[in-house]
Amino acid sequence: MADDLELQAAHDDMDGVPPPQATRESVGHRDARRELAQALDSGRLHHAWLLQGPRGIGKATVAFDFARTVLAHGGRDGEAVFRQVALGSHPNLLHLTRPAAERGPGFRTQITVDEVRRLNRFFQSTPGEGAYRVAIVDPVDDMNRSAANALLKMLEEPPTKALFLIVNHSAGRLLPTIRSRCRMLRFAPLPPSDLLAALETVLPGHSAQERARAAELGQGSVRRAVAMLENGGLEIATRLEAVLAPERPDWNQIQALADALTAKGREAGYDLLLESLLQAIAGESERLLSAGQKASAARLAAYHASESERLRVAAAYNLDRRQAVLTLVAGLFEARSGTRATLAH
Repeated sequence: MADDLELQAAHDDMDGVPPPQATRESVGHRDARRELAQALDSGRLHHAWLLQGPRGIGKATVAFDFARTVLAHGGRDGEAVFRQVALGSHPNLLHLTRPAAERGPGFRTQITVDEVRRLNRFFQSTPGEGAYRVAIVDPVDDMNRSAANALLKMLEEPPTKALFLIVNHSAGRLLPTIRSRCRMLRFAPLPPSDLLAALETVLPGHSAQERARAAELGQGSVRRAVAMLENGGLEIATRLEAVLAPERPDWNQIQALADALTAKGREAGYDLLLESLLQAIAGESERLLSAGQKASAARLAAYHASESERLRVAAAYNLDRRQAVLTLVAGLFEARSGTRATLAH
């Protein structure tokens, strides 16, 4: 838990949930934790680790947990280290993430080369005797090309006693040359039992039935499971199941759902709806492949990839959210029937 610490805001914080740097009790990913611990104990700790896996499954939490272990190594006060890391004040730790916007509220959409240059100044400082300096890049996906190239230079010629913990959600958004300089740790989605344990810790106020349903729908992600509970995700899932169940689209129901979740103040619900629709498309592709319909499955997989990228761009440029929902639903029904679904505007 985050105790009574006054934490710095980050772009991906969730209300009421301790951020990774202030999480005392984490779950899952035992193999990754064991591999990191063994490398530290061996005295041959690689200078750069790539923590790769889907968003929201706990990679940053593991990174901060290991960073605290490294910084407390050799008998340092673990509680003092925890509090310094949680507050962002530990002199031997730098958390590189999207910075606050220069004007107004919110955060920048990328990690820029100016942010990476902070690493140069950080590693030029002198740590305590025998101590590591740890940089957590969270996530590397958010770096623009110039920033990624600047990070690559540092990985090619790492400073003494430097440790890079690099979080990566999507392998396709990572420079191969960065990957080649890192030791890989692959993270799988958490099983429902681990998700349930996490929800019992961070959201004890919900009923056991609600937590179990959120763990089932969480797709291995603590972040998504929490969002299901806190942002109306359980209701969204129920309504979406009803919308997608018929063989033919009921555009009145679909438009009502799109209208409800694209209204002002429903941004979190809208994001959940898009994630759920993309998951439904991926599931349909897998079903077609299992049924031996390889060409149809491949088309739907390609549609999933193209729509994911389109939605990423749409989010950056604030394009029509309602139309994004309708397009996704039409594409799913079209793939099911083999005929073009007619969008009702």
